[in-house]
Amino acid sequence: MDDRPDAAPTPDDQPVEGGRAAAPRFRRRALLAGGVGLAAVPVIGLLSPAESPAAVVLNARDFGATGNGTTDDTAAVQRLIDATARQGAVGVLAAGTYRCTRSLLLPARAQLQLASGARLLKDWAATPGLANAFLRNTDFAVRSNGVRITGPGTIGARDHSRTGVVVALYGDDVELRNLTIDTYAGGQAVMYAGDRGRMDGVKIRNSAATTGTGGIRVLGGADFRATSCDVQSGDDCLQFVPIGDPDALLFDMDITGGSFVGCTGVSTVSRFMIAALEWTRGDGGMTASVTNCSFSTCRGSGTNRGIVVKNTHSTGTIARLTFTDCSVDMSRSANAETQEIRIQTDPASGGSIRDVTFTRTSITRPVNSVLRVGGPNISGITFDGCTFAAPSGTSTVVAVVEQADRVRMLGCSFAGTRDKRLLVAGPTAPVTALSVENCRFTDVGNGVWGVDLMGAAGARVAGSTFRQAAGATTARAVRVAAACSGVVIEGNDLTGLTTATKITNNAADTVIRNNRGG
Repeated sequence: MDDRPDAAPTPDDQPVEGGRAAAPRFRRRALLAGGVGLAAVPVIGLLSPAESPAAVVLNARDFGATGNGTTDDTAAVQRLIDATARQGAVGVLAAGTYRCTRSLLLPARAQLQLASGARLLKDWAATPGLANAFLRNTDFAVRSNGVRITGPGTIGARDHSRTGVVVALYGDDVELRNLTIDTYAGGQAVMYAGDRGRMDGVKIRNSAATTGTGGIRVLGGADFRATSCDVQSGDDCLQFVPIGDPDALLFDMDITGGSFVGCTGVSTVSRFMIAALEWTRGDGGMTASVTNCSFSTCRGSGTNRGIVVKNTHSTGTIARLTFTDCSVDMSRSANAETQEIRIQTDPASGGSIRDVTFTRTSITRPVNSVLRVGGPNISGITFDGCTFAAPSGTSTVVAVVEQADRVRMLGCSFAGTRDKRLLVAGPTAPVTALSVENCRFTDVGNGVWGVDLMGAAGARVAGSTFRQAAGATTARAVRVAAACSGVVIEGNDLTGLTTATKITNNAADTVIRNNRGG
């Protein structure tokens, strides 16, 4: 299924009115903690090169933390965190296990460094949601700007029964670097909103294999960047997904200029990469957009779809989204009537998806149909140099495009097998201005067309090559149904087909010219 529940709000959260993006609608819970540091010394050797050589370092043991894994260290670690924020210092957790039984609150400028062998241990169960996260804002009404958490230590729950979000931050110039989130369930590993957030070298491990237990979810803000992160989660791995529950914190925020670069991962029950505008409870009312975001050189695997671009509940748009040099292995998928890449809108929302580009991005070892583009207000979808391999399951179609405008296939490769159709356009709702240029269609089977135009206006198939499967004798290149209009088929290489009729035209105004072997 496409729908995934947003984080559930807690009963004691109280609504606070607000706007969008800069001042999002949320429900507020003001939880403040104080404390004084017991020791503060300038130490250069413990700091990473990225930190100021003159920074003050505070040691968790000096604030009463034991790190023995059994004593409740919550209050001591909180005192350390508050002192780092007041003094502009770095709080260091030396090797040890720091058991915590409630949320650690992160005010602006809080800085933690988990040394090798250090572990922040979540030892209580919480309902999903930002307000119950292990490490979170002191108050989601106020941005926690400048928070930094660095490794190489780990953060996580004692086991999967200690449910809840691990890190939830709303603030600008936040950094998570070179740390591991290990063992969690019933919530995302990281939920982030704000400007100029940075996540580098973050590893996420040992998630419960359930929906709702995702990896890195960006909720809102501008100029987010995650680099070289490895996410092994139950639910979606890499996400640009605003919150769609009108009763939840940080509801309906815009996301712009975000990027995942060089990230890897595995989703054991769901999707690897996703940009979505959707709600699963309440009356909706979403207006958020996701714009100018990108996934670059990201490689991983999914289980229920690999890549999803979806706007089913917002009047806003997903626009200028790019996938470059990415790949998703879908060999774990069940044999079902789904698609490994899904681009989808809903007529009821009035929202749109436009100008989405896939460059050298492919699904490897697909089980189900590789692609389905469908819904109103979808335009400007480009696939450039992508490979569409034949699915190993029972699906009879490799790629389907319908009810979309200006879909372009440029230099792509489509492989068929047995009776699988390679590219089908407009089976239930017509497409407009489809362009198939310089593509390669191989292993076209008997009685099958490489490009099957069932409902298309202004489609163009040009400069493409068609090759039949071994032993095939009735494979064909293009079919144009009677419902089509303004179709142009030109400059294609049909010499790899042996049937006498290589183009089947049932429309009145189709232009067929300059095709080799035609």
